[in-house]
Amino acid sequence: MTGRSLLHYVSLDGAGGVELQFVEFLHAAACLADYRHAVVACGKTVHPLVARQLAEAGVAVTFEKYAGAVKLPKWPAALRAARQRHVVSTQQPQAVIIWNRLRDSLDTLAAAGAERCVYWERGASWFAGESPAKRRFIAEVQAVLCNSLAAKRMLELRWSYAGQVQVIPNALRPSLKPASTRPRELPDQGPVRLGLVARLQPIKGVALAIQALTVLRARGYDVSLHIAGDGPERARLEALAGRLGLGERVLFAGLVEDMAAFYRDIDLLVHPALREPFGQIAVEANAYGIPAVVAAVDGLVEVITDGVTGLCVRPSLPLADYAGLGGGTEDLPPFVYDPATDTIGPPRLVDPHGLAEAIMRILDDRPGYRGMSAAAIRAVDARFDFDMHVRRALAAVSGFAATGRLPVTEGIPGGAGHE
Repeated sequence: MTGRSLLHYVSLDGAGGVELQFVEFLHAAACLADYRHAVVACGKTVHPLVARQLAEAGVAVTFEKYAGAVKLPKWPAALRAARQRHVVSTQQPQAVIIWNRLRDSLDTLAAAGAERCVYWERGASWFAGESPAKRRFIAEVQAVLCNSLAAKRMLELRWSYAGQVQVIPNALRPSLKPASTRPRELPDQGPVRLGLVARLQPIKGVALAIQALTVLRARGYDVSLHIAGDGPERARLEALAGRLGLGERVLFAGLVEDMAAFYRDIDLLVHPALREPFGQIAVEANAYGIPAVVAAVDGLVEVITDGVTGLCVRPSLPLADYAGLGGGTEDLPPFVYDPATDTIGPPRLVDPHGLAEAIMRILDDRPGYRGMSAAAIRAVDARFDFDMHVRRALAAVSGFAATGRLPVTEGIPGGAGHE
């Protein structure tokens, strides 16, 4: 069938992981299949970087809650519902993809019909905030794509989702794919450069990495920590590094424009996040031959194969310890997924001493490090190819729109649709 059309509902105010994945998804989809794409921006603006890329791709963008420059009020509710019906009627899509929006999506579902709506879960099911609207949306949407098995289980265990689910793991964005990569070696001299990539907020566990650096230094390891990212916790973290006497051993690089250069300049990724629905940063580091030491929580264990492409450290400390370790407690989710027990529960912390021990295991084994580096490159090539990711998603969406069923997919955990 030619001339197929997809309508995407997505928040584009920022230029983070979901937004950048989305833009590159559209670029790849245009090359791989005959689809017409239209975008409904669910916030009040579109980030300039995203807007520029969408314009270059010739993708039309409208706004969910605006008619021209006028924002539609919440009440009467019929105004926004009518706006949704107008957008869907104008675009006439074969299918609608709702990107990571459990909140405020009931009008979209009603306007397009559940029979052509696919919800793409990429972390929203972890967020705080229970509401009848979220519950109703989850009860009514018939088909869900998840970026990890952890996302699937969070929907099922926390939200009691019982519809069709297909797991389609995230992939390495083409813009970050290195031209060529050889297995890495640990440096013969000078500090080993640990890297951390995250928005600086409590959920990312940056304070735990800084504490682990103190343990490593006390054990005689010549290491430094390079942090790419900015955010509300930056001042607190800079003060923590100062109190611990780390001085220039912790480098806050802020927002890094050239992430390829950042990855080339570090030796080991450290990612002790309290929550991580997938683990895109670990994929990116592995693509550059960099092993990763990560928290064994949520979807990170689906990206890093323990002992092969890095090490996974199970969180063992209660959240009550976080403030004493220099972390904040703002905007933490009520639940995370424990892949070891297939249960959900309150967030826990990776013990900085355990994190340091895992890092030491890698640094003390130079041949093992090179083997992990080679395995990481192979894993990204085999498991996280972006074109394969896009093809799977398009096949799932078009299959559901045509038959009402998500297609059965071999070799992907949770790949077969079920009810």
